[in-house]
Amino acid sequence: MIDTALKLEKTRPAPLARLGQFAVRLAQTDAERFAACRLRYEVFHRERGVNAPWMDHAKHIETDAFDPHCDHIIVIDTAARTLGDTPPIVGTYRVMASPAPCLGWYADSEFDLKTLFARHPGQRFCEVGRSCVAPAYRSMRTIEALWCGLWAYACGNAIDAYFGAASFPGTDPRQHAQALSHLYHTASAPSDWHAQARAEHAIAMNMLPAGMTDRHTALRAMPPLVRGYLRVNAVFSSHAFIDQKFGTTDVFVLARFAAAPAAYRKRVERVTGLRHPNL
Repeated sequence: MIDTALKLEKTRPAPLARLGQFAVRLAQTDAERFAACRLRYEVFHRERGVNAPWMDHAKHIETDAFDPHCDHIIVIDTAARTLGDTPPIVGTYRVMASPAPCLGWYADSEFDLKTLFARHPGQRFCEVGRSCVAPAYRSMRTIEALWCGLWAYACGNAIDAYFGAASFPGTDPRQHAQALSHLYHTASAPSDWHAQARAEHAIAMNMLPAGMTDRHTALRAMPPLVRGYLRVNAVFSSHAFIDQKFGTTDVFVLARFAAAPAAYRKRVERVTGLRHPNL
């Protein structure tokens, strides 16, 4: 189990959602934000071998210039304890409801967002990223908890759509040919919701024809978070972006709540007790 290393405060606001042993809420203290960044370091650096320039190896955290402008959704396992006798943070997402001053959107360095936003001036977009889950908790149950948190955050901020760069490990897209081709053939964004990958590092995702892809093989090869996006009818770019600094193959993903299955919306409404103001 990953030790968050810092003791979390005992007094906390009500969670965004509860799902069994998991409590989902926004990080409220410096200690909680530090713990979320520590989890990111454990997953991205120690597990995946990423050594990006912005990583703080002295403090063992992964953080960048966008983090101060973001909210951080955290999943806490209330049934477990760290060495500091506090429940561990086992999953996290960072969310940014407006572009960061002087920085803009993180995903805009990889995908053309200006054209997408110009087509839908009435939609409220929110960027999500840096999603990760501790190894022992990589199940759809944990992903569902994260998405309950995203739903609650969207309800509180009238967000119509989440977007971001979903990552596959490594910079050789051929290793993900089945998964990327399956996304291209079955979940490509229609033209009015599409965001084009920046040309200098863009790779076409249709590496295999539709007849050579197998749904079950493709789904097994996808990161759990990408499979989670498919469950809410998210759509993806037609080209991937090779992120050399982070060592990943990224695809643009857009999840509109209006397009989510009715059964999904009813379930998260029941779990969170919240209805989306725009649906």
